Amino acid sequence: MSDNIFTYIIRIIWLVALINFFLLITLPFVAEYISGDNILNESIGPSKDLEANILLTENEKITVVFKTEERDLNSELLNISLVDPQKKELFWEKSFTPAPSDGTGTQKEATTQQTIDFFSFMPKASGIYHIKISNADFQTDVKIVSGMITPSEQPSYLPLLIISLIVMFAGILFRSIRTGFRKFSFSGAINFIISLSLSLITIYKVIGF
Repeated sequence: MSDNIFTYIIRIIWLVALINFFLLITLPFVAEYISGDNILNESIGPSKDLEANILLTENEKITVVFKTEERDLNSELLNISLVDPQKKELFWEKSFTPAPSDGTGTQKEATTQQTIDFFSFMPKASGIYHIKISNADFQTDVKIVSGMITPSEQPSYLPLLIISLIVMFAGILFRSIRTGFRKFSFSGAINFIISLSLSLITIYKVIGF
């Protein structure tokens, strides 16, 4: 009885590691970033700057998302100015380079390909901040969000990926797990739901989204 329970637990651990590995591998492609709370949506261009007052919270990560559908252009050097509630001004420069056209398809198809880049900072105090983004050379959409997560940049992403890979290969090499896996079907709803739930909980707790 105890051997059966032990084998079952090992199978679940192996399947959790397998699901973790494939979720972590695909996550940066299907969810390059996971949006937090939206603060501002705007666009900038050669004759249009962004200038607004926004309410920010102390030590809550703020991410500025830059997005464009323009192709085959030189990079632009954006000026980002931020004035905090104490009237202290911070200034950054952000280079943004559109991805080149792959040379396939019509021009309409090419322009549907988007280039996305990010810039993040951490407010030192809560209050109203004045932000200005200028010096754009082409049409650029700007989105400011708070609490945005980029999965692949989380400190625990790579360790969790490596651990999942090690456990997965250990299960494949371990004969008893391999033999048991032949008897274990992915269509077994209970086993799969338990493993998937544990996997999602693990990624939620460790990666942080």
